[in-house]
Amino acid sequence: MKKISLVWLIGLFLVLIFGFAEGQKIKTVDGVTVVSNAKKPNPTKGQPSKVVLTEELTIGGGADPDKSFSQVSTFVVDDEGTIFALDFKDQKIKVFDRAGKYIRSIGKPGQGPGELGMASGIQLTADGTLVVEDATNRRLAQFKPTGEFIKNISTSGKLGLVGILLDGQGNVLGREMGVAEDNTKMFFETKKFDPDLKPLFTLDKIEFPIPIPGSGTKMNVLDLISFYQFGPGGNIYYGRNANYDIKIYNPEGKPIRTIQKEYDPVKVTQKDIDEMLERIPNVAGGANIKDMFSFPDFFPPYQYFLLDDQGRMYVRTYTKGKVKGEYVIDVFDPEGRFISQFISKTDLRLIKADKAYGIEETDEGYQTIKRYAVSME
Repeated sequence: MKKISLVWLIGLFLVLIFGFAEGQKIKTVDGVTVVSNAKKPNPTKGQPSKVVLTEELTIGGGADPDKSFSQVSTFVVDDEGTIFALDFKDQKIKVFDRAGKYIRSIGKPGQGPGELGMASGIQLTADGTLVVEDATNRRLAQFKPTGEFIKNISTSGKLGLVGILLDGQGNVLGREMGVAEDNTKMFFETKKFDPDLKPLFTLDKIEFPIPIPGSGTKMNVLDLISFYQFGPGGNIYYGRNANYDIKIYNPEGKPIRTIQKEYDPVKVTQKDIDEMLERIPNVAGGANIKDMFSFPDFFPPYQYFLLDDQGRMYVRTYTKGKVKGEYVIDVFDPEGRFISQFISKTDLRLIKADKAYGIEETDEGYQTIKRYAVSME
């Protein structure tokens, strides 16, 4: 019996050694495929293992207000390569052709038809309609790509609906804000809605205390962050950055796959805290907003993730490069296997048709949009 036990233990030891050396473990737990990755990339034989970005285009950075940006919050790119960039401070969409030439602006500050109060997001539907998320006016504004206003869709039935994404059928992913019954906590619920904003199901709920001035209650903003995207076939990719895992749900909300990775935590320094606080404005004549935030000892596992049109996933971590603003990006294949890493200063926002688009700040402090050719080697 002891001999059998010893053989079994040796066999288990060998399995563990070779399992970790292999880099990935794939198993099924309660009907969900779980892909566990080690810290280092491990592409399968014959699979590309290197991502190369070659810069092609830079937009912005000059003195011309039409051709530059005050603060790019987001942008979309159509199939012809036309870029629609939402300038948050100017509250307008600036349109550039594939070569980077300025074409037109869409929208302007205001509350009337075709005007924007606090536009924070922009989407492009399958038929080419621009959908702009307008938080203060509590609506979704629709425009033709040529700039003509179409209509507004009210979101006033929601306390707060932010972070909106659309799939090919017009369904919506977003975070709906709510307040607990005892009024001591607030929460974000990540939900899928139909095109008429009728809730279909809830993916996650994140609660946090209400930081009332003078109460001593503080809020850790990094704990509130979550990310989601529509993937191939309408599947939903969701990550709450408390752990390095991304969960995949089918269009009906059933979990089907989880992608995990081991990582080395990155410590939050005082310099990091100071830089984060600099980006938080104070309310004139009011409480010191910055005193309402707390910060953890370590950063979350990753900043965000995005998918390309082939189902590969790019995860921007908090691991820094040698140059200021550089971060390590982990790359996973469509099955969730960790295949590559690269370092980029650009805040990547979109990868499609072998092109990567992102936001990068110049040494002079100007924001630019950059386009890269993407190749796998």
